[in-house]
Amino acid sequence: MNTIPAIFADIGNLNMEAVTYQVTGMLVVFCCLGFLSLILSISGRVAVRAEERRKAVQEAAAEALRASVSPVQVTPSSVEATPAQVAALAASIYDAAVSSVTPQLIAVLAAAVREEVGHDARILSINPVQGSYAQSGRASIMNSHTPLRN
Repeated sequence: MNTIPAIFADIGNLNMEAVTYQVTGMLVVFCCLGFLSLILSISGRVAVRAEERRKAVQEAAAEALRASVSPVQVTPSSVEATPAQVAALAASIYDAAVSSVTPQLIAVLAAAVREEVGHDARILSINPVQGSYAQSGRASIMNSHTPLRN
């Protein structure tokens, strides 16, 4: 069994060069870990601030869009609609429902144009792309990946 005086006697016999080497190595490792911890905490704060700025810009754009787009107000009329007017209204509602251009998409496009171009820009028309055009594009891409056969 080692007694306390024997342990202190063994400490006196230690190779101080080896102890210095070990302590120096541990100090280097702990300094590197502290530096990495500092770098990670700084980059985390930068990422959080960038995310907050992005959200603030999105909220400001949404508020500006809400302020610039006024809701359509429908006032009841005492005049009865003719069957032709009802048919035209039903056709336009059906076309709007079938169309891929939704009011939300129009709002997003208007906000993007206003943000990129400025306040003087106006969207004159939005026309959806026909499905056959997209389908032929996908077909040509798929055909380009076909291996050649001899």
